[in-house]
Amino acid sequence: ELDRMPAVVNFCRREQGILLAKGNPKKISGVSDLAKPGIRMVNRSLGTGTRLLLDKEMNKAGIRGEKIEGYGHEVHRHLEVGIEILGGRADAGPGIRAVAAMLNLDFLPLRWERYDLMIAKERFFDAKVQRFLGLLHETNFRKLAEELDGYDIGLSGRMLFPQPSPKEK
Repeated sequence: ELDRMPAVVNFCRREQGILLAKGNPKKISGVSDLAKPGIRMVNRSLGTGTRLLLDKEMNKAGIRGEKIEGYGHEVHRHLEVGIEILGGRADAGPGIRAVAAMLNLDFLPLRWERYDLMIAKERFFDAKVQRFLGLLHETNFRKLAEELDGYDIGLSGRMLFPQPSPKEK
């Protein structure tokens, strides 16, 4: 698909970081604290954006994953990371702020991640695609999305590529 440049529309941004037990009893204040003795973590699956971010931050901090208890314990969803922490089977794990808020966990922010929709140009004007894109501008959608912790829809529905000509702006 990428050899035929698609249209790119912003969907949202979401905040990624480290989910922590309520009250942060292990006093984790940064990625480097994950390597301290007595810290157990749960991880996201290899190849997920959240896992890639954690691995990058660990690399910057000079931490090797195999030195962290639970680093190899992988789950597929952000919610599963939160449940492992909520259940006391882990002290920390990579995830998104929305899950921390949903499960009443603490959260250590790392960065915002942007989600864009890539739409094949020949499908862009299909009625169903346009109906979905239209929802991104609806008041009800925006109200619901604004209630979610860790999500930003400020650019939601905005065409990022191809950029409109100066006359169209």
